[in-house]
Amino acid sequence: MNKHEVVVVGGGLAGLTAALSLAHGGTDVLLIEKNEHCGGLMNTFWRDGFRFEGGARALVNAGLVTPLMKEFGLELDILPNPITLGIEDKLLVINGERSLHEYAQILKGLYKGIEHEVDGIIGAIRSVINDMKVLYGVDNPLFTKKKNNPLVLAPSMIAWTFKFFRTMIRISRMNTPFEQALDKLSNNQALKDIIGQHFFRNTPVFFALSYFALYNDYVYPKGGVGAFINALTDAITQRGGKIRCKTEVIRVEPEKKILTDDSGQEYRYNSMIWAGDLRNLYQITEGTVLTGNIKHQFLQQKDRVLAQKGAESVFSVFAAVDLPPEVFSAIATGHMFYTPDRAGLGELHTRRLKELLDRWDLVTRDELNSWLKDFCQYNTFEVSIPVLRDSEAAPQGQTGFIISALFDYELTERIREAGWYDEFKKQVELEFIAVLSRSIYPGLQDKILFSFSASPRSIFDMVKSAEGSIVGWSFEAEIPAVTSMFRMADSVKTVLPGVYTAGKWVYSPAGGPTAIMTGRIAAKRCQKELKKYKVL
Repeated sequence: MNKHEVVVVGGGLAGLTAALSLAHGGTDVLLIEKNEHCGGLMNTFWRDGFRFEGGARALVNAGLVTPLMKEFGLELDILPNPITLGIEDKLLVINGERSLHEYAQILKGLYKGIEHEVDGIIGAIRSVINDMKVLYGVDNPLFTKKKNNPLVLAPSMIAWTFKFFRTMIRISRMNTPFEQALDKLSNNQALKDIIGQHFFRNTPVFFALSYFALYNDYVYPKGGVGAFINALTDAITQRGGKIRCKTEVIRVEPEKKILTDDSGQEYRYNSMIWAGDLRNLYQITEGTVLTGNIKHQFLQQKDRVLAQKGAESVFSVFAAVDLPPEVFSAIATGHMFYTPDRAGLGELHTRRLKELLDRWDLVTRDELNSWLKDFCQYNTFEVSIPVLRDSEAAPQGQTGFIISALFDYELTERIREAGWYDEFKKQVELEFIAVLSRSIYPGLQDKILFSFSASPRSIFDMVKSAEGSIVGWSFEAEIPAVTSMFRMADSVKTVLPGVYTAGKWVYSPAGGPTAIMTGRIAAKRCQKELKKYKVL
């Protein structure tokens, strides 16, 4: 039986952050990852000479990525990642808050007669941004080379803490769905769609309306997002940490502090960090011997976790184009959020989709294809062109790009069960490419060398994320995780002895910064527990 001071289960960003923090402190740590490579939803891959991002298209710094790299000495070139916002033929390269005025002018030009409503929305965005600057614009003191000198760290820590709590008090009052906030500011559904339809349904208003500030906080590692993951894994092993891939944990016995993998191998630990899907933890722990109050609390939390679902997923189309990068750079930057029609989605992804699912047995393919065409025409797409940020990402004179949009997991599953999943995926590919070809990139579809796609089901198959979710829990029901930044440190706790959690399923709203923060906090909890253990 293998024995380690700490075992980390899950090699996504949260697990890697936790494992690196532990290894850097001299802890005997093993990271177990079920896939062939670490990274989870942050991965980079090659196809016929073109480099694509399989998950996140770039990194959000949020005062975390840069300090993390500095603390652990990660040598990685970070490239600019300018963002373009586009509606029909109106394009704006974001340049900080100054671009809010230009954005307002674009909206007023598109939606005549409701200029006062535009001003109200822009004012709300500006107000939220001011409240959130402390989170996006200040290096988080959890990562600092000065940590061994408390006299040096104290002033910055006190200042950051004061700003942090002031911000938390203000944003705690803005935890309602952004749709409700926009309803109070405008009666024009199209305008509200353009502002918010690329967010997950019922996203808290403080997160959605602050996103304008994040557009200039994106960074792109040279070599792709996967290069950042590789730097983390290398740093772990260089510090003596161990990583075991292609290994799935199938049983947890918390009172014995033993894990079992799919080959029957057992691992004993002092502390364990679960950085995977919480559903899986509760399912593979349920049959083990739990006693007393621990069992009661565990079963209560298990019921809450298993009763909820993940947020909407994403459909992504990857394509290679026989056009040089200059054709695309003359139109927009290499990372863009683009809406081809000012009319917006309306009820296409809410009421109309629900109606289709409710009478699924009677829905024809023609009817579904008609819905899909409208869904693509009025949607907002995230368009990523890696070669416009890193010239080595595509063959000379050619371009690879990725088109993504939020997509419903249940719809994908219904189609898969009906037996025409592959056909539907190809239809989505064609529609995504066609709508961009009719709008921002004329003639694009005639220059496609090859294309392929990843559906919500693809995400589930790859990382076993419930409902193919990329940001954790749906905001449409009670969230069985911590949602207050005042309590983020509590998000890593469990009722199981020696077991901590990290990642997108333990705190909401989630994302890369949440993964880093919770991974770091969980590692610190383990280190503290190990000190007590060694004293005893």
